[in-house]
Amino acid sequence: MRNPAWEKSLEPQIAQAREELRSRDPRIVGDNSGAIYYEIEEGQGQFQLRFFGLPYTITWPELEVLDPEGQKCPNPVQAALLQYLVLADGTPLAHQWVSLRELPNGAFYERAFQSYSGNLLARHFKNNIEGFRQAAQKLSGEPLDLGDASFRFWALPRIPVAVVYWSGGDEFPASAQVLFDASAGHYHHLEMLAHLGAMICDRLIHTV
Repeated sequence: MRNPAWEKSLEPQIAQAREELRSRDPRIVGDNSGAIYYEIEEGQGQFQLRFFGLPYTITWPELEVLDPEGQKCPNPVQAALLQYLVLADGTPLAHQWVSLRELPNGAFYERAFQSYSGNLLARHFKNNIEGFRQAAQKLSGEPLDLGDASFRFWALPRIPVAVVYWSGGDEFPASAQVLFDASAGHYHHLEMLAHLGAMICDRLIHTV
């Protein structure tokens, strides 16, 4: 569900991210983030950046984020991709899955995040593990060996997100949890990491 007030509140952050990026070498930004920078002519170019597996374009130096059809993206996507380019520092993946709580200062967000991510997912699929698997596969999820079923999704080139699912029984209902690589704090703010995790849960729920 869209939140117009929140989307409007992102505009100063988007403007700040653009200002910060214009002071940097776009090639270094690309190296640190996994984006590919193409110079079109002197002083002009574009980044190609995969967002949940789809190719997005970020113009340089305008720094407008365009979707795969070439349309300007809404503010949440603009903020997610531009802030990612600002914060990405090239830290290698830790290859260790952690909850949002285990990231620096993540405890503040964890309860609310679980309510609109894993809990929503579990209420939707209940004990339908096969339905969860099918939805994850349609979204190009990569199987993991966690829980009763789990998949990795690449939100951004350096931000893998895992969704782990457990079927319920007589005493416990089905449950799900979103996990992040332990390096995620080097690539995004907690608020936006939570938004990315919620996005993949929403996509799983609405995948037909």
